[in-house]
Amino acid sequence: MEMKDVEKGMWVESQHGVGKVLVIDSVSQSVLVEPLGSDMQWALSVEEVEEDLQLHNGCDQYY
Repeated sequence: MEMKDVEKGMWVESQHGVGKVLVIDSVSQSVLVEPLGSDMQWALSVEEVEEDLQLHNGCDQYY
C-alpha cells in the first residue's frame, strides 16, 4: 500500500491480522495499528498493510 492511500481510522490487514490505523508517520513511512479487540498496538511499515475494501468503519466483520 502507498502512503498517500492510508488514512487515520481506516481498517487494514497485515500478516498480524486486522486492525485500525491510529497514527500515520510519513517520515518513517510507518503506521500505528490497533488490532480488533485488543489494547495492543503494532508499528508497521506502510508496505506491510493492505486495505481490505470489505472491512469498513464501525464493523469488524466482512460484508
